[in-house]
Amino acid sequence: MNTPAFLRQNAELISLVVLLVVAFLLKNIDTTALISAQTDRLKTASESAAANYTKGGIITQPNTTPRAVSSANAAASISHAIESSLRPKVVPLPNFSAINDVKTKKIKFFNYLNQLSNTANEKVVQIRTEIQRMNPQRLTQQQAKRLNRLSKSHKIKTKVPAEQIDLLLRKIGTVPTALVLAQAANESAWGTSRFATEGNNLFGQWCFSLGCGLVPSGRPEGANYEVRQFKNPQDSVDAYIRNLNSHGGYIGLRRIRECLINNGQTVTARALSAGLISYSSRGVDYIDDIRSMIRVNKLEPWQKIWWGNGVQHPCSELVQLVRPKIATEDPIHGITTPGKY
Repeated sequence: MNTPAFLRQNAELISLVVLLVVAFLLKNIDTTALISAQTDRLKTASESAAANYTKGGIITQPNTTPRAVSSANAAASISHAIESSLRPKVVPLPNFSAINDVKTKKIKFFNYLNQLSNTANEKVVQIRTEIQRMNPQRLTQQQAKRLNRLSKSHKIKTKVPAEQIDLLLRKIGTVPTALVLAQAANESAWGTSRFATEGNNLFGQWCFSLGCGLVPSGRPEGANYEVRQFKNPQDSVDAYIRNLNSHGGYIGLRRIRECLINNGQTVTARALSAGLISYSSRGVDYIDDIRSMIRVNKLEPWQKIWWGNGVQHPCSELVQLVRPKIATEDPIHGITTPGKY
């Protein structure tokens, strides 16, 4: 295994060791520096008395006490630098249109998105860890600002720190890679759509300010939405997961995830897909397409006898899909009656 690969795989352990060493050194350095500074100050005071000036009968001396470096802030800066250096560089979106073999295109697309998904979910885990370490009764100024920024980006209105922390931990969570891959393939036409190639937008995400993205060719007259542009594909995946974790339309998805976690169950893409009813105007048909993508491409183990079809599982009610009824003609009575889809 080469050195960069080893560092990436052991990033958390390396960061922890470095932080412990730095904190220890800073603590001792700070103490030694302060003692030394006090000694030097007393010595200098007697030698430089002539250089002092008197104002209003008070002898004034320049403040020679050095400003102590916060070990916590220094450790945080070093940790951020380590994480940034170990984080994989974002590879530009490959030219999937140039790959003619369907099987090869799928493999390359999934391999590419798999890395982006893993990186995005790692960021989510880091944010959760950061929030879990916050004490609402003893927030630093930096933590308070961070908490307010996260609350704003995740549409949390309360200003009470304890409530912010609780709601953020309920909202912010990882998304199964199978769901990321399936939706990216569906929304970006396997990375070949105009929005993917020109805007690095793999999930059809919109924005609503003039010039924020690409104007769809079929946009209705009078509409003001655009398809958002991203700096790189990683930003698109990050924004997609943040959207699922924050938008009110996906509260069902978050409730399914929370229910599964609370019951010690695996959080699957198949289960969470039931919470995507608001993602597309196609509703249940869209969810069927995503689940079909997951099953056909074997993106996660597929259970033929699924708990979502039963009533005994504590989370089964949350994944039930309400399918529209289709009117069918009654050939005998000549009337229209609702039928099953």
